[in-house]
Formats: sequence, C-alpha cells, structure tokens
Amino acid sequence: MRLEGSAQSSSSIDTCDPVASGDIGEQIAIPRIEPIVLVARAGAPQAPAVRIFLGTEPAQHRAERMFVYALEQVRNPDRRYEIYRMTGLPGFAQAGWRTGFTNYRFAIPDLAGRHGRALYNDVDQLYTADPAPLFDQPMGEHGYLALSPRETAVMLIDCERMQRCWNMKAATTTSKKKLHALAAEIPGCFGILDAIWHARDLEYKHGESRLLHYTTLHLQPWRPLPAQYSYQIHPYAEIFLSLEEAADASGYELYTAAQPSPRFVHSSREVTTHPALIPEDVKLLSRKLQCAKLGLIGPWQQAKTLGPAVRQIDIDQLRQVDLPPQDFIAAHGLEKLAPEDLPWVMDRLFSLATRLLYIQARLSGDGSMISSVSGWRRLLRRIARRYPDRCWQLDCEDEKGRTQRFVADYALRVKTADSPKVWVLLSKHAGDNAQLIAMADALGWPYECKRITTPPRPYLLDALLGTRLPRQPVPGLSAPWPDLVLSSGRRCAQVAQWIKHRSRGTTRLAHVGRAQVPLWRFDLVLSTPQYGLALADNVVDLPAPYMNPRTLDQAQLELWRQRFTSLPRPWIAVLVGASASPYCMDADAEVRLGREANAAVKAMGGSILLSTSPRSSATTTDTLLSAIDIPCWSYRFGETQDNPYPAFLALADGFIVTGDSLSMLTEACMTGRPVAVFPLPIQRRGKARLRHALEQRLGVIDRTTGVRGTPKQQEGFSRLYFKLVSGGLIRRERQFEQAHIALGVMPLSEGLIQPPGLSPQLLKSARERAINAIRGLIIGDHPSSY
Repeated sequence: MRLEGSAQSSSSIDTCDPVASGDIGEQIAIPRIEPIVLVARAGAPQAPAVRIFLGTEPAQHRAERMFVYALEQVRNPDRRYEIYRMTGLPGFAQAGWRTGFTNYRFAIPDLAGRHGRALYNDVDQLYTADPAPLFDQPMGEHGYLALSPRETAVMLIDCERMQRCWNMKAATTTSKKKLHALAAEIPGCFGILDAIWHARDLEYKHGESRLLHYTTLHLQPWRPLPAQYSYQIHPYAEIFLSLEEAADASGYELYTAAQPSPRFVHSSREVTTHPALIPEDVKLLSRKLQCAKLGLIGPWQQAKTLGPAVRQIDIDQLRQVDLPPQDFIAAHGLEKLAPEDLPWVMDRLFSLATRLLYIQARLSGDGSMISSVSGWRRLLRRIARRYPDRCWQLDCEDEKGRTQRFVADYALRVKTADSPKVWVLLSKHAGDNAQLIAMADALGWPYECKRITTPPRPYLLDALLGTRLPRQPVPGLSAPWPDLVLSSGRRCAQVAQWIKHRSRGTTRLAHVGRAQVPLWRFDLVLSTPQYGLALADNVVDLPAPYMNPRTLDQAQLELWRQRFTSLPRPWIAVLVGASASPYCMDADAEVRLGREANAAVKAMGGSILLSTSPRSSATTTDTLLSAIDIPCWSYRFGETQDNPYPAFLALADGFIVTGDSLSMLTEACMTGRPVAVFPLPIQRRGKARLRHALEQRLGVIDRTTGVRGTPKQQEGFSRLYFKLVSGGLIRRERQFEQAHIALGVMPLSEGLIQPPGLSPQLLKSARERAINAIRGLIIGDHPSSY
C-alpha cells in the first residue's frame, strides 16, 4: 500500500479563503483537511476519486486505523480513494453531542468544495466490500442517500445540491435534529440507501452486507470509552479483531516515517522538555545487556557522563532510513508529538534500539491512545511484538504525578532460564479440559496436568473474602510453583487463586470462560459470548471456545470411509449434547431434533451420521432413532467401538449440532462445511425464574431492540449490574444464542444447513490472538516498583 498525503486534527487544520455559507451569504472560513490517499496503480484508467469523509475523535484511534486498513483490503486498486479525517474541527460547540463528531457530517458540502460527491462514514464502521460502487451509483435528483432521513451515519451526498441546506455555518450553529428537519422540508432531497451498505450490529449478514456498523456503543470491540461503558462482547467482534491482529502483525500504520501526519513537523519541535534522569535500574539493565552504544531523545541530565559512545537523536532524524542502530535508546517527551505519529515513531525506536528501549512519558489528557497508562502499554506491546529480542521499560507519569513502571525483560531472562513452567488445572468437564490442553499445546512450553477434585467454596463467600479465607493445602500441589497456570471453571479458578497466593504473586493466571470470582484477580481471562462478562483490560473476548483442529492418519480415515460407504451422500453428522442450565434436552426436544434432522437430510437425499456425547442420557440415542426413517449410522457414546467423532469431522458433508455444545459446534464450524444449530428449549425454575424476571424488569438483559431495531445503548444501572458480575457477586445465566450468532450458524428449524458466517480463517485468527495474549503474560511487560 502507498499512502499519499495525510490527515489533520484541529491544531493543524489550515483554512481556505472565506466563502459564502448559508442563505444569508455570510463569509465563513472553511477548514482545509489534507486527506489520506490510497493511490491508484500506475496506468489505471481515469476515474473520479472516491471521497470519504470520516467522522472521528481521539478516543476512536483503534477504530480509525481499522477503518482505513479494512478499506485497503477491499478497495479497487485501479481507483484513487481519499479519506478526510474530520476530528477536532474548529468552531463547533459539542454540548449535547453523543459523540465527538456528531455534527461534522453536515459541514461536508463546504469541506468538499461544494462540488462532486462525498461519502460520509462514522468511524465505528468497516467496509467489507469496495465502496466504489456505492460512490458511483445513480442518485437521480436526490441530495443525499441514507437508510432513512434521520439515519445518516452512512451517506452518499451530492455536495452542490446539499450546500444550501447543510454547510459549515449550519453545522456549527444548528442541532442535528433540526438539520435533518431542514433537509426533510426539501421535496425529493432524501433518497433510500440500499441496506447492504449500512448493516447495524445484528443486521449484518455474512456474504451479503457490505458495511458493518458497530453502532451500539457498549458493544464496540475496541472499547474506546471504558469510563463511560461496561463493555460486553459484540457477536461480530471477531471481524474487527482479526483485522487488527493482521494489521499488527504486518506493522500497518496510518502514518509512516516516509509519510508522517501534517502535525508532525510542528509537534516534533516541542520534544525539548526539561532534562530527565535515567533511573539506576535502567542503567543496570543496560549493563546486563552489555549495551555499548547509547542514543538519547530529549535532554538527559547524565548525557555528559555517559561516555563517548552517546548519540543525541532528534525526532526529525527518525525519518532517515540510514540512521545507525544503537544498543540502548532512552527517550522522553514523546507525549508532545501528534498522537497519530507515535506508532511509527515507536516502531522506529524499537528497530534502532537493538537491545533496550527506555521510554519516560506523561499522559496527554486529550483522549487519545496516550491519555491513559493502559494506552501507552497497549501501544508499546503492539509494536514490541515484532521485536521479541528487545527489552523495554516504560515509566509513565499520570495526571496526579504518580509514576507507574512496566518492564519487559523476557529477552534477558530467557538467556539464563529454562522454558516457563506451566500447570494445567483439569476439572470434571471434558470440554473445558480439551480447551486448556489445546492452549497448552499451542504455547509450546512444557506443561503438567493437575486434576483438581477439591470442592469449590460458595461463590459469594469467595467473591467477598478471596485469599483472606483460610484454605488447607491442595492435594498434589506444592512448590516450586509454576510460572503460568491455565484454569477453567469455578473449582479450578479458586485453586488457581490459592496457587498465586502461595507463590507470593509470581505465578501468572490465565482463566478460560467465566470464573465466578472477581475477574481482576486474574492476569488474563479468555471469555466467549454466552457468558456476557464485562470486558476489561485483562479480558480477551473470543467468538468461540478454543479448539485445535483434529487430525486422523490416512489409514484410519480410509477405514471409517469404508464403514460409511454404503450410505447415500451427503453425509450429515448429527452431534448431540445434553441439558445445560437453563437449556433442557428432554424427550420432547429429542423427538423434535430427530424429526427436523430427518426432514432436512431427506430433502437432500442424504443420510445421517449420529453421535451422542459424554453428557447425553442413556435413552437419547433410542429416542432420536425412533424419529429417523432415512439411512443412518449411529454411535451411542461409551460403546466399545471406536469413537467416530474425529471421522465425522473429517468426512461429513455437513453438520447439525445441539446448541448446548459450543465445543462440538466450534469444531464443526472449523471445517468450513455447512452447519446448522438445534437450539435447546429454556426451562427456568424457582430462583432462576425469579432472577430472570427481575433482570428483565430492571432492563439489564434482553436489551435487544431500540427505536432503530438495534441493541439499546447501555444505561447507568446496567453498568452497575455488569460490575457486580465482574466482581463475582452475580452469576449471570448463560446465553448460548450469542455464541451461535458469533459463529454465524442458522437454526435447523429454518431448514437451511449452510456454511457458517465465521470462516475457518477467522476462527484461526481468534485462536492465534488467544495464544498471543497468554504468551504476553510471560514474555510481555509486567509492573515493577518505582
């Protein structure tokens, strides 16, 4: 990709000559925004540039980066695209705005020069197809196209026609509601936009929708406003997160050393703060790493005493491709740079500091990626992943003058220590154990499995007292304690907490699922949609359970193929689980599953490969077979013959899976072949029924539809509720349907068995993201005393 040009924020926006704005002919200065340009390939046929005006703000920096990255993946390389970042525009009073860019869209006719067309997009969107056909489509006499006159988060605008109604003066002085009303008064001004170009949250359809809008603020996967919302997993989060994972791995940035932002030149001159002091522990670390050559950015008190091998580096010099590397680089004052330039600056520093990088920073306070300590850490972690042989340290001063220190010295420790020691805590649940062992295998470090049989403590007591509650030694567990513990379920979660307490905090904990103890007691929690946990910095959201692909050798595979060869194809595997509160697999559900599966497969002219699972009742197979009258090969779990499940995954042409077993459903989806889910009926009794009714009454669950048909925005009480869930004080009921949506599988009752919306590639990306997060507990940074 080649970027030509760049974008600006408020402090560096130029203004063009004043022009008339509005009906009264007043002269008003129009900001000039220099766009990010995705150039057309050399020799491409001439065509108008696709102009996109992007409403954004500093807190949305992750979404902004992915908007452009996603566009780069789907765009026509023969076409020029111009992305105008509308952020921090002058003259706007933002009181009453839901976002920091609400009214910017109405200034587009003036910003675009009052000619030609322009697309408007909110920043919380991803194009999943080339927007050029949208930009080029006929508009007739309409001034703008949108889903509805007031649903303008995606618009195609005729700038000449709309400038009399929407312009800079109107946008800065009139409310959004009134500006919509002004356009509505003009006959024919509004035209309908095809819904494929604006799918809001659950409206998105894999393979059909061409733009996904994460419009529900508390479900946005990048969690831009943690102080305002208690975030939950978005069913389509993986589309965004997998793109971000790919961008991180490739080193993609909006701006580069070759093409910095327009603000770079001005802001780089401000990195001349008061002299700072390199801490003694940093100098000690540099000696351990045998650093001989030192590069300094910003003034340092010890510069004259550090010897002749010291080089003072100006920020502007980082753009030079031939700048010589240094063993150790110390930098401070970087918070004065334009935040949009920090990623490429940090990448250059890591590439030049071949052994150690030390960053001394302060919070910016502008809502950008460097306005919080977690933002600084995320930035350094993201860049450092591409430089695993570097050590680094961050000293970050917050708004109260307190310094937090984070050290990443694994590159030094790995030279003098063995591989990390890992324990896997196993419970009675086969599905949980399979996930943990699959993760341990993927990590590639030696591990031991420890089966936990001690009874769990009451969850409420554990949440309130935690490690203050005395606990007897756990059989089979003793020092030396491991570096990392993998656990799942309440019983193992409590034992993991005990291990960390006994190790004096040196053991890192990664928990899978829902812990039912306070989430902040873990270093990492990997959760899936059915649990509805509140997301925090230590929570990684996955679309499905972690499962590694199963394999069979060719001899075994051929043997199973011969067993099924007399059955007509397609072979549809029916994989059956059992009740899982509040979902009930009773006799009626079994009969209905048998009948619906029979009807669906009969319509295809195929046959059924039937298998129950460890949790299925002894009578399930007989009940199912009584409803099936087409060719069928069945396996009753626990029979003496070999378990055919791996062969089903390898050979079946499609799958029908009961909704309670997300492990089997995930493995079926990993094949990429057609899948349908059979949702189990819900049966609540006693306290569960009362609690569910109360939660509905309070509006903290089932908030599925607002006035636009999308999930309602979170309110204050919901935020409190999910804090209690995260604190282990409330056990939330599982909602398997959320995981079904994330996997993109349709209910069997609709009569369709089709490929899942979540592709095997996206599932693989999610698995890699999970393993990278767990690895980061050992090889990444860790807090250190100052």
